[in-house]
Amino acid sequence: MRCAAAILQAACAALALLAWACAERVEYRYRPDYIAQNQGRPSEEIFYKPDGTKVVISSKVPGSEMPPMPTPPPAKATDGTTPSPTDAPPPLQTHTPDMVVEALMAGLREQSYEELYTRLVSPQQKQRTGDKQGRVVFVKFCEQNRRELMASCLRMCSSIRSGQASIEQVSDDMTRYQLPNGDRGAFGFMIIEIDRTPDGLRLACVR
Repeated sequence: MRCAAAILQAACAALALLAWACAERVEYRYRPDYIAQNQGRPSEEIFYKPDGTKVVISSKVPGSEMPPMPTPPPAKATDGTTPSPTDAPPPLQTHTPDMVVEALMAGLREQSYEELYTRLVSPQQKQRTGDKQGRVVFVKFCEQNRRELMASCLRMCSSIRSGQASIEQVSDDMTRYQLPNGDRGAFGFMIIEIDRTPDGLRLACVR
């Protein structure tokens, strides 16, 4: 009996070791779009190391995807009928400056410039430029400068989080964030201005 129990225990241990050895090890790496383009590599890539480790390379920053736009339940009008749904999406939950920059990067990555303008650009900025004209200018600006904007936003995000970005209160609503002077010439855009709104922080300007 003791011999049989010992054999059974050894077999279970061997099976556990085999299962552990066969479990796929995965290593995730982040590679921005602009680096992939400069290297002539795809934005999304998978390969295996000699030891069998699976390496997944992605251009997506974890947690930076644009929040989904859920469809709210239709409201009942006073006469009991259901009005037609509006095209207005729910507001973004961007309450810190780095969250605004991350939302901008996510929209640039997906090239959803119209959605970016609708959801991320502040009402104050839309009023300053005129909503219709401002939308056209914003979309064209993103299309023409997507790669440089992505690089500048990545640097701005890290600068804000590390406390390297200089901060200036432009008005009661607007705050200006600027990259360190040492970055001048290395990035196409040095400044991001952010407006405070009742729904959170929103993008005012990138320059």
